[in-house]
Amino acid sequence: IPKKEKPESYKQEIKESKLWWKEVIDNVLEKVGETPRHAMLGAYNVRPDTRFVAQQEDEEIVLLLRAHPITNVPWILLAILMLVLPSFILGGGLFAAVPGKFMFIGKLAWYLVTLVFILEKILYWYYSVFIVTNERLVDIDFYNLMYRITTYANLNHIEEPASVTGGFIRSLFQYGNVWVTTASENPTVEALNVPYPDKVVDIISRLSEELEKRREQGK
Repeated sequence: IPKKEKPESYKQEIKESKLWWKEVIDNVLEKVGETPRHAMLGAYNVRPDTRFVAQQEDEEIVLLLRAHPITNVPWILLAILMLVLPSFILGGGLFAAVPGKFMFIGKLAWYLVTLVFILEKILYWYYSVFIVTNERLVDIDFYNLMYRITTYANLNHIEEPASVTGGFIRSLFQYGNVWVTTASENPTVEALNVPYPDKVVDIISRLSEELEKRREQGK
């Protein structure tokens, strides 16, 4: 059965309704060659089926970004070193005179510190996100379970988004920084070490232009 094309009356109804932004998102993503997907181990998400704190009813997430997974390599290597370090130290007989009970407590404390270090890094990476919606930019910097900083910037306040990609590693793995200058109280919103920064800037620019067009048309 051939797929029936939606009538013009339906398209016009969508444009005039509160759901006009869905068509805008569809058009923007089509122009940049994107479709809903999850890539880079969850660091690059297009139209993810999720919500965030303070998300409005008619607001949809277009992009949800985290730092590129390759940026986790330094602390992962450090964590591995911390895990194997006690074996090397004890194998050398440096603490041979220490009673076994104290050795056990010392090792337990060391591994607990290592575990806390690993969990902290994982949580920081997972919950520090940069979100692009159909209305605004949301930059969430997670520090611990009790403290985080959230910065908002409306798309119609954007002046000049830009991306910075430099160095062999960044070029090889296609990640970099996105800087967005705004006319709001927070002059700059940033997304650090995110995948495909050029494409992110393109999507932000197109969404901002669409909002500006509708504002000029009085919609």
